[in-house]
Amino acid sequence: MKINRLTLASVIFLTIIVCLLVSSTSWAQSFSVIYNFQNSPDGATPVAGVTFDHQGNLYGTTERGGILDCPLSGCGTVFRLTPNSGGWTEQVLTRFEAQGARGGAPGTPVVFDRLGDVYGTFVCTFDCISGHGGGVFELVRSNNGEWLDLTVANYWMQGQDQCDPCGVAFDSVGRLYGVSTTYSGGAGAVFYLARQSVFGWYTLILYTFHDGVDGADPSTWFTFDSGGAIYGTTNRGSDNGVGTVFQLQNRGGAQWSETQLWAFHGGSVDGAYPALGVIFDSAGNLYGTTSQGGTAGKGTVFKLTHNPGGSWTESILYSFQAGADASTPSGPLIFDAAGNLYGLAGGGAFGYGAVYKLTPSSGGQWTESVVYSFTGGTDGGYPSGELALDGSGNLYGTASNGGAFPSCSDEPNCGGVIYKISP
Repeated sequence: MKINRLTLASVIFLTIIVCLLVSSTSWAQSFSVIYNFQNSPDGATPVAGVTFDHQGNLYGTTERGGILDCPLSGCGTVFRLTPNSGGWTEQVLTRFEAQGARGGAPGTPVVFDRLGDVYGTFVCTFDCISGHGGGVFELVRSNNGEWLDLTVANYWMQGQDQCDPCGVAFDSVGRLYGVSTTYSGGAGAVFYLARQSVFGWYTLILYTFHDGVDGADPSTWFTFDSGGAIYGTTNRGSDNGVGTVFQLQNRGGAQWSETQLWAFHGGSVDGAYPALGVIFDSAGNLYGTTSQGGTAGKGTVFKLTHNPGGSWTESILYSFQAGADASTPSGPLIFDAAGNLYGLAGGGAFGYGAVYKLTPSSGGQWTESVVYSFTGGTDGGYPSGELALDGSGNLYGTASNGGAFPSCSDEPNCGGVIYKISP
Protein backbone atom coordinates (compact mmCIF):
# COMPACT_ATOMS: atom_id res chain seq x y z
CA MET A 1 0.00 0.00 0.00
CA LYS A 2 2.89 2.33 0.89
CA ILE A 3 4.55 1.58 -2.42
CA ASN A 4 1.34 2.42 -4.26
CA ARG A 5 1.07 5.80 -2.48
CA LEU A 6 4.67 6.64 -3.36
CA THR A 7 4.08 5.57 -6.92
CA LEU A 8 0.95 7.71 -7.15
CA ALA A 9 2.77 10.72 -5.64
CA SER A 10 5.65 10.22 -8.07
CA VAL A 11 3.27 10.10 -11.00
CA ILE A 12 1.51 13.27 -9.86
CA PHE A 13 4.84 15.03 -9.33
CA LEU A 14 6.18 14.00 -12.73
CA THR A 15 2.89 15.00 -14.38
CA ILE A 16 3.16 18.49 -12.85
CA ILE A 17 6.77 18.85 -13.99
CA VAL A 18 5.92 17.72 -17.52
CA CYS A 19 2.99 20.17 -17.67
CA LEU A 20 5.21 23.01 -16.49
CA LEU A 21 7.86 22.13 -19.03
CA VAL A 22 5.30 21.93 -21.82
CA SER A 23 3.83 25.25 -20.74
CA SER A 24 7.26 26.86 -20.57
CA THR A 25 8.24 25.46 -23.94
CA SER A 26 5.01 26.66 -25.54
CA TRP A 27 5.55 30.16 -24.12
CA ALA A 28 9.17 30.18 -25.29
CA GLN A 29 8.10 29.10 -28.76
CA SER A 30 5.69 32.03 -28.99
CA PHE A 31 8.54 34.55 -28.67
CA SER A 32 11.75 34.61 -30.70
CA VAL A 33 14.49 37.09 -31.53
CA ILE A 34 14.89 37.24 -35.30
CA TYR A 35 17.77 39.74 -35.32
CA ASN A 36 20.37 41.05 -32.84
CA PHE A 37 21.95 44.43 -33.56
CA GLN A 38 25.72 44.60 -33.18
CA ASN A 39 26.20 48.40 -33.23
CA SER A 40 28.75 48.38 -36.06
CA PRO A 41 28.19 48.20 -38.94
CA ASP A 42 24.46 47.37 -38.65
CA GLY A 43 23.22 49.81 -36.00
CA ALA A 44 21.98 49.85 -32.41
CA THR A 45 19.06 51.14 -30.32
CA PRO A 46 16.08 50.51 -32.61
CA VAL A 47 13.27 52.59 -31.05
CA ALA A 48 10.83 53.06 -33.95
CA GLY A 49 9.57 49.53 -34.55
CA VAL A 50 9.30 47.86 -37.96
CA THR A 51 7.18 48.22 -41.10
CA PHE A 52 6.32 45.61 -43.78
CA ASP A 53 6.61 46.36 -47.49
CA HIS A 54 4.40 44.59 -50.07
CA GLN A 55 6.96 41.79 -50.53
CA GLY A 56 7.03 40.80 -46.85
CA ASN A 57 10.32 42.50 -45.99
CA LEU A 58 10.70 44.40 -42.72
CA TYR A 59 12.15 47.92 -42.64
CA GLY A 60 13.18 50.11 -39.74
CA THR A 61 15.72 52.49 -38.27
CA THR A 62 18.29 52.52 -35.47
CA GLU A 63 19.10 55.69 -33.55
CA ARG A 64 22.72 54.70 -33.02
CA GLY A 65 25.41 52.48 -34.44
CA GLY A 66 26.59 52.32 -38.01
CA ILE A 67 29.56 54.63 -38.53
CA LEU A 68 31.44 54.56 -35.23
CA ASP A 69 33.44 57.78 -35.74
CA CYS A 70 30.12 59.63 -35.55
CA PRO A 71 29.33 60.96 -32.03
CA LEU A 72 27.01 59.11 -29.64
CA SER A 73 28.27 55.64 -30.60
CA GLY A 74 27.17 56.09 -34.19
CA CYS A 75 24.46 58.20 -35.77
CA GLY A 76 22.11 55.45 -36.85
CA THR A 77 21.04 53.37 -39.84
CA VAL A 78 18.09 52.37 -42.01
CA PHE A 79 17.80 48.59 -42.37
CA ARG A 80 15.82 45.91 -44.17
CA LEU A 81 15.19 42.31 -43.06
CA THR A 82 14.41 39.81 -45.82
CA PRO A 83 12.85 36.43 -44.92
CA ASN A 84 14.52 33.28 -46.21
CA SER A 85 14.39 29.56 -45.53
CA GLY A 86 16.84 29.85 -42.63
CA GLY A 87 15.39 32.94 -40.97
CA TRP A 88 16.00 36.57 -41.85
CA THR A 89 18.84 38.41 -43.59
CA GLU A 90 19.62 42.01 -42.63
CA GLN A 91 20.84 44.66 -45.07
CA VAL A 92 21.86 48.19 -44.06
CA LEU A 93 20.40 50.59 -46.63
CA THR A 94 22.21 53.68 -45.34
CA ARG A 95 24.39 54.81 -42.42
CA PHE A 96 23.98 58.37 -41.20
CA GLU A 97 27.03 60.57 -40.81
CA ALA A 98 25.62 63.72 -39.11
CA GLN A 99 27.54 65.89 -41.56
CA GLY A 100 25.52 68.61 -43.25
CA ALA A 101 22.46 67.26 -45.01
CA ARG A 102 23.28 63.65 -44.10
CA GLY A 103 21.81 64.09 -40.63
CA GLY A 104 21.68 61.50 -37.89
CA ALA A 105 19.67 59.68 -35.21
CA PRO A 106 16.56 58.49 -37.11
CA GLY A 107 13.96 57.70 -34.47
CA THR A 108 10.61 57.34 -36.24
CA PRO A 109 9.14 54.61 -38.50
CA VAL A 110 9.77 54.57 -42.25
CA VAL A 111 7.04 54.86 -44.89
CA PHE A 112 6.92 53.91 -48.57
CA ASP A 113 5.75 55.75 -51.66
CA ARG A 114 4.10 53.97 -54.57
CA LEU A 115 7.46 53.20 -56.18
CA GLY A 116 8.78 51.51 -53.06
CA ASP A 117 11.14 54.34 -52.10
CA VAL A 118 11.68 54.70 -48.37
CA TYR A 119 11.08 57.90 -46.36
CA GLY A 120 11.78 58.78 -42.74
CA THR A 121 13.16 61.47 -40.46
CA PHE A 122 16.35 62.25 -38.57
CA VAL A 123 16.62 64.56 -35.58
CA CYS A 124 20.03 66.24 -35.82
CA THR A 125 22.68 67.48 -38.23
CA PHE A 126 26.43 67.95 -37.92
CA ASP A 127 27.56 66.97 -34.41
CA CYS A 128 24.28 65.40 -33.17
CA ILE A 129 25.12 66.64 -29.67
CA SER A 130 23.86 70.22 -29.70
CA GLY A 131 20.65 68.93 -31.32
CA HIS A 132 20.40 71.43 -34.14
CA GLY A 133 18.49 70.63 -37.27
CA GLY A 134 16.96 67.39 -38.37
CA GLY A 135 14.93 66.69 -41.46
CA VAL A 136 13.32 64.20 -43.83
CA PHE A 137 15.24 61.66 -45.92
CA GLU A 138 14.37 59.59 -49.00
CA LEU A 139 16.04 56.32 -50.01
CA VAL A 140 15.75 55.51 -53.72
CA ARG A 141 16.62 52.07 -55.05
CA SER A 142 18.90 52.20 -58.09
CA ASN A 143 18.97 49.73 -60.99
CA ASN A 144 21.94 47.87 -59.49
CA GLY A 145 20.16 47.29 -56.19
CA GLU A 146 21.99 50.01 -54.26
CA TRP A 147 20.10 52.67 -52.32
CA LEU A 148 20.66 56.37 -52.94
CA ASP A 149 20.26 58.51 -49.81
CA LEU A 150 18.62 61.88 -50.51
CA THR A 151 17.58 64.67 -48.14
CA VAL A 152 14.04 65.82 -48.82
CA ALA A 153 14.08 68.66 -46.29
CA ASN A 154 16.82 69.80 -43.92
CA TYR A 155 15.46 72.16 -41.30
CA TRP A 156 18.78 73.32 -39.89
CA MET A 157 19.88 74.42 -43.34
CA GLN A 158 16.60 76.31 -43.80
CA GLY A 159 16.97 78.16 -40.51
CA GLN A 160 13.75 76.69 -39.13
CA ASP A 161 13.18 75.20 -35.71
CA GLN A 162 14.71 71.77 -35.28
CA CYS A 163 12.85 68.65 -36.36
CA ASP A 164 13.23 66.79 -33.09
CA PRO A 165 11.49 64.54 -33.65
CA CYS A 166 9.40 64.54 -36.79
CA GLY A 167 7.17 61.91 -38.32
CA VAL A 168 5.97 61.52 -41.92
CA ALA A 169 3.14 59.61 -43.62
CA PHE A 170 1.51 59.32 -47.04
CA ASP A 171 -2.23 59.78 -47.48
CA SER A 172 -4.32 57.51 -49.73
CA VAL A 173 -3.45 59.41 -52.91
CA GLY A 174 0.29 59.60 -52.26
CA ARG A 175 0.71 63.06 -50.72
CA LEU A 176 3.47 63.31 -48.10
CA TYR A 177 2.73 65.00 -44.77
CA GLY A 178 4.75 65.45 -41.63
CA VAL A 179 4.58 66.55 -38.01
CA SER A 180 7.25 68.45 -36.10
CA THR A 181 7.02 68.55 -32.32
CA THR A 182 9.44 71.45 -31.91
CA TYR A 183 8.39 73.89 -34.63
CA SER A 184 7.20 77.31 -33.43
CA GLY A 185 9.08 77.33 -30.15
CA GLY A 186 8.07 73.84 -29.14
CA ALA A 187 4.33 73.95 -29.80
CA GLY A 188 4.70 71.97 -33.04
CA ALA A 189 3.29 72.02 -36.55
CA VAL A 190 1.84 69.87 -39.33
CA PHE A 191 3.43 70.33 -42.75
CA TYR A 192 3.07 69.18 -46.34
CA LEU A 193 6.02 68.12 -48.51
CA ALA A 194 5.65 68.64 -52.26
CA ARG A 195 8.11 67.52 -54.93
CA GLN A 196 9.31 70.31 -57.23
CA SER A 197 11.66 68.15 -59.31
CA VAL A 198 13.37 64.77 -59.21
CA PHE A 199 15.66 65.95 -56.40
CA GLY A 200 13.84 69.04 -55.15
CA TRP A 201 11.09 69.49 -52.54
CA TYR A 202 9.44 72.37 -50.73
CA THR A 203 7.70 72.49 -47.34
CA LEU A 204 4.33 74.09 -46.71
CA ILE A 205 3.24 74.59 -43.09
CA LEU A 206 -0.46 73.62 -42.84
CA TYR A 207 -1.04 74.36 -39.18
CA THR A 208 1.00 75.72 -36.27
CA PHE A 209 -0.06 74.82 -32.75
CA HIS A 210 -0.30 77.66 -30.25
CA ASP A 211 0.06 75.85 -26.91
CA GLY A 212 -3.47 76.89 -25.97
CA VAL A 213 -6.85 75.26 -26.42
CA ASP A 214 -5.59 73.68 -29.64
CA GLY A 215 -2.81 71.82 -27.82
CA ALA A 216 0.96 71.53 -28.23
CA ASP A 217 3.63 68.91 -28.91
CA PRO A 218 1.78 66.81 -31.53
CA SER A 219 2.55 63.11 -31.79
CA THR A 220 4.75 61.92 -34.63
CA TRP A 221 2.13 59.23 -35.31
CA PHE A 222 -0.91 60.44 -37.23
CA THR A 223 -3.54 59.02 -39.57
CA PHE A 224 -6.04 60.01 -42.27
CA ASP A 225 -9.73 59.42 -42.87
CA SER A 226 -11.19 58.58 -46.30
CA GLY A 227 -11.62 62.28 -47.07
CA GLY A 228 -7.98 63.14 -46.42
CA ALA A 229 -8.46 64.81 -43.03
CA ILE A 230 -5.57 64.35 -40.58
CA TYR A 231 -6.09 62.98 -37.06
CA GLY A 232 -3.59 63.00 -34.23
CA THR A 233 -2.89 63.81 -30.60
CA THR A 234 -1.06 66.56 -28.76
CA ASN A 235 0.88 65.53 -25.70
CA ARG A 236 0.03 68.72 -23.80
CA GLY A 237 -2.04 71.87 -24.07
CA SER A 238 -5.83 72.36 -24.07
CA ASP A 239 -7.84 73.91 -21.22
CA ASN A 240 -6.53 71.27 -18.83
CA GLY A 241 -2.94 71.23 -20.09
CA VAL A 242 -2.77 67.43 -20.50
CA GLY A 243 -3.34 66.94 -24.21
CA THR A 244 -5.93 66.62 -26.96
CA VAL A 245 -7.15 64.60 -29.91
CA PHE A 246 -7.41 66.83 -32.99
CA GLN A 247 -8.55 66.85 -36.60
CA LEU A 248 -7.05 68.94 -39.40
CA GLN A 249 -9.31 69.39 -42.41
CA ASN A 250 -8.60 71.02 -45.74
CA ARG A 251 -10.92 73.96 -46.48
CA GLY A 252 -9.73 74.49 -50.04
CA GLY A 253 -6.31 75.20 -51.51
CA ALA A 254 -3.73 75.71 -48.78
CA GLN A 255 -6.35 76.51 -46.12
CA TRP A 256 -6.60 74.05 -43.23
CA SER A 257 -8.57 74.30 -40.00
CA GLU A 258 -8.03 72.52 -36.69
CA THR A 259 -10.83 71.01 -34.59
CA GLN A 260 -10.39 69.71 -31.07
CA LEU A 261 -12.19 66.35 -30.85
CA TRP A 262 -11.37 65.68 -27.23
CA ALA A 263 -9.54 67.45 -24.39
CA PHE A 264 -8.19 65.16 -21.67
CA HIS A 265 -8.80 65.92 -18.00
CA GLY A 266 -6.25 63.70 -16.27
CA GLY A 267 -6.93 62.14 -12.90
CA SER A 268 -8.33 58.71 -12.19
CA VAL A 269 -11.29 58.84 -14.58
CA ASP A 270 -9.73 60.22 -17.75
CA GLY A 271 -6.24 59.82 -19.17
CA ALA A 272 -3.47 62.40 -19.60
CA TYR A 273 -0.67 63.07 -22.11
CA PRO A 274 -1.62 61.09 -25.25
CA ALA A 275 1.72 60.86 -27.02
CA LEU A 276 1.17 58.09 -29.59
CA GLY A 277 -1.56 59.18 -31.98
CA VAL A 278 -4.85 57.43 -32.78
CA ILE A 279 -6.12 54.72 -35.13
CA PHE A 280 -9.54 54.07 -36.71
CA ASP A 281 -11.74 51.01 -36.50
CA SER A 282 -14.04 50.01 -39.37
CA ALA A 283 -16.92 52.04 -37.89
CA GLY A 284 -14.95 55.30 -37.81
CA ASN A 285 -14.22 55.34 -34.08
CA LEU A 286 -10.79 56.36 -32.80
CA TYR A 287 -8.53 54.48 -30.39
CA GLY A 288 -5.39 55.60 -28.60
CA THR A 289 -3.41 55.61 -25.37
CA THR A 290 -2.37 58.05 -22.67
CA SER A 291 0.92 57.77 -20.80
CA GLN A 292 -0.59 58.90 -17.48
CA GLY A 293 -3.97 59.04 -15.79
CA GLY A 294 -6.43 56.24 -15.20
CA THR A 295 -7.24 54.49 -11.95
CA ALA A 296 -3.59 53.73 -11.12
CA GLY A 297 -2.06 56.79 -12.78
CA LYS A 298 -0.06 54.57 -15.17
CA GLY A 299 -1.89 55.33 -18.41
CA THR A 300 -4.97 54.23 -20.29
CA VAL A 301 -6.34 52.87 -23.55
CA PHE A 302 -9.23 55.03 -24.72
CA LYS A 303 -11.90 55.05 -27.41
CA LEU A 304 -13.57 58.06 -29.04
CA THR A 305 -16.98 57.17 -30.46
CA HIS A 306 -18.17 59.27 -33.40
CA ASN A 307 -21.72 60.45 -32.71
CA PRO A 308 -24.28 61.16 -35.49
CA GLY A 309 -24.19 64.90 -34.83
CA GLY A 310 -20.44 65.08 -35.32
CA SER A 311 -19.41 65.16 -31.64
CA TRP A 312 -17.25 62.52 -29.97
CA THR A 313 -17.69 60.59 -26.73
CA GLU A 314 -14.71 59.20 -24.84
CA SER A 315 -14.62 55.92 -22.93
CA ILE A 316 -11.71 54.30 -21.10
CA LEU A 317 -11.22 50.71 -22.27
CA TYR A 318 -8.46 49.92 -19.76
CA SER A 319 -6.39 51.56 -17.03
CA PHE A 320 -2.90 50.10 -16.64
CA GLN A 321 -2.10 48.89 -13.13
CA ALA A 322 1.73 48.77 -13.08
CA GLY A 323 3.49 45.93 -11.22
CA ALA A 324 3.45 42.83 -13.41
CA ASP A 325 0.96 44.60 -15.66
CA ALA A 326 2.05 46.86 -18.47
CA SER A 327 2.26 50.61 -17.77
CA THR A 328 3.01 53.88 -19.55
CA PRO A 329 2.39 52.93 -23.23
CA SER A 330 5.43 53.26 -25.50
CA GLY A 331 4.02 52.49 -28.95
CA PRO A 332 0.84 53.11 -30.95
CA LEU A 333 -2.03 50.64 -31.07
CA ILE A 334 -2.64 48.11 -33.83
CA PHE A 335 -5.71 45.98 -34.66
CA ASP A 336 -5.48 42.33 -35.69
CA ALA A 337 -7.96 40.67 -38.07
CA ALA A 338 -10.18 39.56 -35.18
CA GLY A 339 -10.55 43.08 -33.76
CA ASN A 340 -8.12 42.69 -30.87
CA LEU A 341 -5.86 45.61 -29.97
CA TYR A 342 -2.11 45.25 -29.35
CA GLY A 343 0.41 47.73 -28.02
CA LEU A 344 3.70 48.22 -26.21
CA ALA A 345 4.34 49.61 -22.76
CA GLY A 346 6.76 49.74 -19.87
CA GLY A 347 6.41 47.64 -16.76
CA GLY A 348 5.75 43.95 -17.17
CA ALA A 349 6.81 41.14 -14.86
CA PHE A 350 10.51 42.10 -14.97
CA GLY A 351 10.28 45.86 -15.37
CA TYR A 352 11.75 45.91 -18.90
CA GLY A 353 8.54 46.48 -20.81
CA ALA A 354 5.72 44.37 -22.20
CA VAL A 355 3.51 43.61 -25.18
CA TYR A 356 -0.16 43.77 -24.19
CA LYS A 357 -3.44 42.75 -25.80
CA LEU A 358 -7.00 44.04 -25.36
CA THR A 359 -9.77 41.61 -26.31
CA PRO A 360 -13.33 42.90 -26.88
CA SER A 361 -16.33 41.12 -25.40
CA SER A 362 -20.08 41.57 -25.44
CA GLY A 363 -21.42 44.74 -23.87
CA GLY A 364 -18.50 46.86 -24.99
CA GLN A 365 -16.12 45.51 -22.34
CA TRP A 366 -12.44 44.82 -23.02
CA THR A 367 -10.10 42.40 -21.27
CA GLU A 368 -6.38 43.17 -21.02
CA SER A 369 -3.61 40.57 -20.94
CA VAL A 370 0.17 40.77 -21.05
CA VAL A 371 1.34 38.82 -24.09
CA TYR A 372 5.04 38.99 -23.25
CA SER A 373 7.21 40.56 -20.54
CA PHE A 374 10.78 41.39 -21.54
CA THR A 375 13.61 40.38 -19.20
CA GLY A 376 16.24 42.86 -20.42
CA GLY A 377 18.56 39.99 -21.35
CA THR A 378 18.96 38.17 -24.65
CA ASP A 379 15.30 38.81 -25.44
CA GLY A 380 15.87 42.58 -25.28
CA GLY A 381 14.40 45.30 -23.14
CA TYR A 382 12.27 48.44 -23.38
CA PRO A 383 10.14 47.81 -26.49
CA SER A 384 8.88 50.88 -28.32
CA GLY A 385 7.63 52.05 -31.70
CA GLU A 386 5.30 50.40 -34.18
CA LEU A 387 4.22 46.78 -34.09
CA ALA A 388 3.74 45.00 -37.42
CA LEU A 389 1.40 42.07 -38.19
CA ASP A 390 1.89 39.52 -40.96
CA GLY A 391 -0.86 37.55 -42.69
CA SER A 392 -0.63 34.72 -40.16
CA GLY A 393 -1.16 36.96 -37.16
CA ASN A 394 2.48 37.05 -36.05
CA LEU A 395 3.61 40.25 -34.32
CA TYR A 396 6.97 41.90 -35.02
CA GLY A 397 8.64 44.75 -33.18
CA THR A 398 11.84 46.20 -31.74
CA ALA A 399 13.31 46.36 -28.24
CA SER A 400 15.78 49.20 -27.88
CA ASN A 401 18.50 47.43 -25.91
CA GLY A 402 19.68 44.04 -24.70
CA GLY A 403 20.04 41.06 -27.01
CA ALA A 404 23.18 39.12 -27.87
CA PHE A 405 25.31 42.28 -28.29
CA PRO A 406 24.10 44.61 -25.52
CA SER A 407 26.96 47.13 -25.32
CA CYS A 408 28.12 49.93 -27.59
CA SER A 409 31.71 51.14 -27.62
CA ASP A 410 31.20 53.72 -24.86
CA GLU A 411 27.75 53.11 -23.38
CA PRO A 412 26.12 50.00 -21.87
CA ASN A 413 22.90 48.40 -23.03
CA CYS A 414 22.46 49.92 -26.46
CA GLY A 415 22.30 46.82 -28.64
CA GLY A 416 18.67 45.97 -29.33
CA VAL A 417 16.69 43.26 -31.10
CA ILE A 418 13.91 42.63 -33.57
CA TYR A 419 11.48 40.05 -32.20
CA LYS A 420 8.58 37.92 -33.37
CA ILE A 421 5.60 36.77 -31.29
CA SER A 422 3.48 33.96 -32.73
CA PRO A 423 -0.20 33.50 -31.77
